[in-house]
Amino acid sequence: MTVIAVWIFMLLGFTVWAAALMALLLICPAIIIYGLIKISRHKGGFSSETLHTRGMPLDILAPIYDRYCPLIGLGRAFRQKTLGFAEVKPGESVLDVGCGTGVLTRLAALVVGQTGYAVGIDPAAKMIGVAKKNALKEGSRAEFRLAVIEDLPFEDNRFDCVLSSAMLHHLPPDLKVKGLSEVRRVLKPGGRLVLVDVDKPTIFLWWVLLWPLLFWSFTEDQVKGKLGTLFFRGGFSAEKVGSWGGFLGFWKAYK
Repeated sequence: MTVIAVWIFMLLGFTVWAAALMALLLICPAIIIYGLIKISRHKGGFSSETLHTRGMPLDILAPIYDRYCPLIGLGRAFRQKTLGFAEVKPGESVLDVGCGTGVLTRLAALVVGQTGYAVGIDPAAKMIGVAKKNALKEGSRAEFRLAVIEDLPFEDNRFDCVLSSAMLHHLPPDLKVKGLSEVRRVLKPGGRLVLVDVDKPTIFLWWVLLWPLLFWSFTEDQVKGKLGTLFFRGGFSAEKVGSWGGFLGFWKAYK
């Protein structure tokens, strides 16, 4: 679709770069709006193979997720920056909520070592399947479980650190707050949460492309820069510690 749009603009006299920009400006919002319409039809929530949640499991992306993320700038450097803010240490216990195919979880497992513990949870059965397969292939000690952030299957005060990477915007507002409350419950006293997610854009082009997100309840507060309020409602006092790509924010909070 994008290629066709670029070709049409070039026929109208645009240079290839101008045509590509015009295609993005027109098509990206159109795709987002189409997605929001499809999502709005799932009033009862979304179902993975075995779990039900009002969040958005991404089973459909599981086969391409490990190739897709680096293409949009969420590759190894992004994961390492997340771990850097988390200051994960050998011997610690780490939980990765919304782990997807488990890239960040496996990196955390390398840092905590044999005396530590790293586990990832995700509501998408196919994502967990890929995560387990990749862990086995790499000989990783990371564990993976099918679960949702709003009902974590762990005891109180279990983890030194909880990671959340580009997951929060998949939840409706009330589940964001409930999920953050659950994260606080499973953190040890003094434990930390490092979360990176959609935030108020700092580059004008992102406003041009992402304006439809202002009209979707899942992302409205985040795009308006209200992540701090969501943290507060979940029981945390959080601080923004960095950004990525002009539209993702890194946040850190302690229990």
